[in-house]
Amino acid sequence: MLYLTLAILTSTAILVLFKIFPKYDIHILQAIVVNYITATALGFAIQWDSFSVNTVVHENWFLYAIVIGCVFIMTFQVFAYSSQTVGVAITAISSKISVVIPVFVGALLYANESLSLLKILGLGFAIVSFLLVFNNNANFKINPRFIFLPIILFLVNGMNDTIMTYAQRKFNGFNTMLFISCVFFSSLVVGVIWLIVNYFALKQKLLFRNIIAGILLGIFNFLSTYYFFKGVAVVESAVFFPILNVGIVSLSALCGYFVFKEKLNLINWIGILVALGTIVFIANV
Repeated sequence: MLYLTLAILTSTAILVLFKIFPKYDIHILQAIVVNYITATALGFAIQWDSFSVNTVVHENWFLYAIVIGCVFIMTFQVFAYSSQTVGVAITAISSKISVVIPVFVGALLYANESLSLLKILGLGFAIVSFLLVFNNNANFKINPRFIFLPIILFLVNGMNDTIMTYAQRKFNGFNTMLFISCVFFSSLVVGVIWLIVNYFALKQKLLFRNIIAGILLGIFNFLSTYYFFKGVAVVESAVFFPILNVGIVSLSALCGYFVFKEKLNLINWIGILVALGTIVFIANV
């Protein structure tokens, strides 16, 4: 459970950084691109002695890394746009309940995984905790024109987790560090193209504060992805994904309360308690 715990901590740190960014007027796309430069550089620097372009492109996992990298940055952008158009709560809920996709796919594909009634119950508790934690006593009003955004986020996020898990299981014993370095490089290429388009279309210059923000984001993004792959290799999907998502949601809510002085109503606190209970329940199923 060590890698799972570290994945929760580093993933929460990423959310905290995104919370801080508006205070310093950080341009999100610029920070995301620098984040991928940092993460790619870290990965290849660690693997420099064994790195060879010719070897990497002929690895049987190379195309998986390219696909995952493209989906990575697309998920970031869909999440940001959905938050702005349909609201943070609906966006966060659709992102987190996507946990059902890798869990059910894992039960279908992997012989060593099973989806018992207790695990399904634990997954249900996890989804309930998401709904309670993100409840803000407001009526959710979604513009029908943008209803597709949370749906796309649900599918893309779930697909991304599923592909990453599949790659880890299919190529068990592969060079994890080199794999995630290629994932980040793929995201970087897409991000740079996006950034260039923004520069010529909107005349947005790369600012120093965005570089610093991107470096910090890249360090935690690299670590969270590395711990994800190490954790999902030893913990079955029906346990790993619910605990990961519930852990991130509850820890993020607590950070918001204690660090950013965000208000939590009674329903939110009940949601956090349900989340903590869910972690204990699933871990012992």
